Amino acid sequence: MNSQTQNHGDQDQQNPSGYEPTWPKDVDLSPIPAAAIFQFITRFFQVSDSPDLTEEWLSFFGEGAKLVMGEKVAEGKDEICALRQGMWEKVKTRKHTVQKVFPGMFPLTGRLGGGGGGGGGVQGDGVMNLEFMIYGAVVYTMRETGKEEEMKDWAAHGILVGRESKDEEEGMKKEGGHGSSDGKASAKGNTSPFVFGRYRVYLSPTVD
Repeated sequence: MNSQTQNHGDQDQQNPSGYEPTWPKDVDLSPIPAAAIFQFITRFFQVSDSPDLTEEWLSFFGEGAKLVMGEKVAEGKDEICALRQGMWEKVKTRKHTVQKVFPGMFPLTGRLGGGGGGGGGVQGDGVMNLEFMIYGAVVYTMRETGKEEEMKDWAAHGILVGRESKDEEEGMKKEGGHGSSDGKASAKGNTSPFVFGRYRVYLSPTVD
């Protein structure tokens, strides 16, 4: 067992699925329910580790969202989709462990990619945005070797923006379940009232 695995041992006991981060106590995110944010993060990483759930994964991003993955930058859903497809070219399997999240409410600065490409904080009044830093670990199995790589640490910064209309929110709920009428697939997508306006991942130099 390597040192990183030993360091994550306690976390594994508290978080058996690997997708449920430790949440800080006594953090006021009013009027946003903490449970909704927790669910958003947990579901996002569950979907992220499933290469066949591209449409569900895209449902977590606004139309004009910006994604930065190491040195790779994508803006808008078309570019974000292409970036995701590239991430799986050399990777056979991937498993994230989400360890801790540090959320907070901050004044909105500039314009972020919400549901219609514009601004708008999670409060819906353009005044405040919910942001969070998060860190965890990830293990890859590469297609070329078929071997599981050593666990790598990562960190990320996300800015959430509210959906811009009720119609869009309902549409995104349906979009999460493309091709399914039994409701099972829709549960894999984003059913929350917000999406990523910006999301940036800070990778270990050896992880591409």
